[in-house]
Amino acid sequence: MNKRCIKKINYVAIVTTLLGFMVLGCQRDRPVPLNIKVAELKGLNRSLEYIKISLPFKKHYQEEGYKIYVYSKESKEKICAQIISTTDEEAQIVFPISIKKNETKEYTIKPELNKHIQTDTDLKIVGDIPDVIVDNKYFSASFKAFVGYKQDTLAAGHLSSISLKGLDDVVLERKSPNLKIHWSPNFCKEGMTYKTMAHITAPDSLFASTKGPYLFSLSRNGYVKDHENIYIKGTYELYAGLPYLIFNSEIIFKDSDSLNLLRNDEMTMDSLFTHVVFPRRSGKVIDLPLYDDNTISHLENSPIADDAPWLIFYNKTKSYAYGSIRLYYDNKNVNGGISPTQNKHTKITASANAGRYWNRRLIDSKNTFVPKGSKYSEKNAYIVFKVDEEDPVKTIKHYYKCLKNPVKVSYVH
Repeated sequence: MNKRCIKKINYVAIVTTLLGFMVLGCQRDRPVPLNIKVAELKGLNRSLEYIKISLPFKKHYQEEGYKIYVYSKESKEKICAQIISTTDEEAQIVFPISIKKNETKEYTIKPELNKHIQTDTDLKIVGDIPDVIVDNKYFSASFKAFVGYKQDTLAAGHLSSISLKGLDDVVLERKSPNLKIHWSPNFCKEGMTYKTMAHITAPDSLFASTKGPYLFSLSRNGYVKDHENIYIKGTYELYAGLPYLIFNSEIIFKDSDSLNLLRNDEMTMDSLFTHVVFPRRSGKVIDLPLYDDNTISHLENSPIADDAPWLIFYNKTKSYAYGSIRLYYDNKNVNGGISPTQNKHTKITASANAGRYWNRRLIDSKNTFVPKGSKYSEKNAYIVFKVDEEDPVKTIKHYYKCLKNPVKVSYVH
């Protein structure tokens, strides 16, 4: 990939399609080119898109030194795709493109024995999985383990802190008390201590599902000790050259239980920000000072919606911001019904030592019966950026439009 392309990255939409059910016939054991069409339909210039697709692919191609290459018919550019996973019949790949508003491009994808093309990006992983630090041009994200508040051991594989690059090298962290900044989903039962995804000590699986020049992902699935009715799944995705990371999670009740607190989309930090901004359901954007005496009480009386599309914390003096773009949010159970909630909303909380955090409360401070099969799902993009002085929400709105309106990918016969 051209290094200049990486430097121009502004945003990404993740697009997944299945190019399956192809009959390869007598060519089954030879590389077969596939053609795809990518269409931008929302009038948005996109200097980077990551296209993620599945295609028929014999696993032994990879073992014999084959790589999968993507050819642009318009620019004649040749891109080496990252292989995410393979079976004997299929490969999942990811590769970068750029596309202008309302433009359509065609690409040819095929395995090829060629070891000469090198793919150099800004995505770097330091450490042994899951105890890693993941670096790109915008931030450095730590997933390292440490002993936290009240001597709790907070396992590796969950986001501990983020260091911002080019924005005064600010570190988003929670030093006092010592906590990870992101450890949701989390929950509490009456008479027991508060638990989070970071308290999983014997996960069914804790692994990097992929590691390469474009994408690094880390999944953490399992149970918290003494809470074996509640199964938690979470996956981080971090991309080369992107100012955000993506997090998916599910909370699944394998048996009935009762909780007085259940949350997701929680970010807790020190006193690094001055304002919180979010949209009401009417579309009106609200900008409030985080440390004004009236802000917390105002939001108690008129809370942020549980399904608010995005929110940010920003520092008006130093012009850096951190926010959540809510890409997916669903509380349907495993049978398609509605899982129980109680007073669901997005809460801004004042915490110890002048800390502030946001969190989505699904069950809030009242003991609630949760039947077997209940499920709570989310997908968020956590983004860092420099605030536009005239319009603090300009950047978050832009990324929201791009991520919620991905390009269309189709197979060309």
